[in-house]
Amino acid sequence: MQNSRPIHSGQIALLKKFERLVEKLAGKKNRAASYLVLLMVPAFVLFVGFRILNSREATAVVAEQNRALRQQIEQYQAQNQEHAAVLDNDDPEVFRDYVIRTARERLGLSLPGDQVFIDRASFKSQQ
Repeated sequence: MQNSRPIHSGQIALLKKFERLVEKLAGKKNRAASYLVLLMVPAFVLFVGFRILNSREATAVVAEQNRALRQQIEQYQAQNQEHAAVLDNDDPEVFRDYVIRTARERLGLSLPGDQVFIDRASFKSQQ
């Protein structure tokens, strides 16, 4: 699928001015001006080409950011569903287990009598 962009009215006006300039110079048979116009056309084409390439690169960056944000949204929605399932459950044991698991995972807490193992490699990597 080709990515085409509409031409804006400002670009059309610029092209019309350029066309009138070419017609005017061709009518006068001015060689130097004709060569100047011939040099301006490729420069203009290159300028527009670079603008299109830059816009495509910017679009690709924004698309990647959009994909990453959508992935985060899906993760948060999954977490919200898990939280809702725990809160909707009437069994107090399910809620208690969830609170204990969350305290261990997020806060590093433990219950009395738990055996706690410390990974020294994780401390070395933080320093």
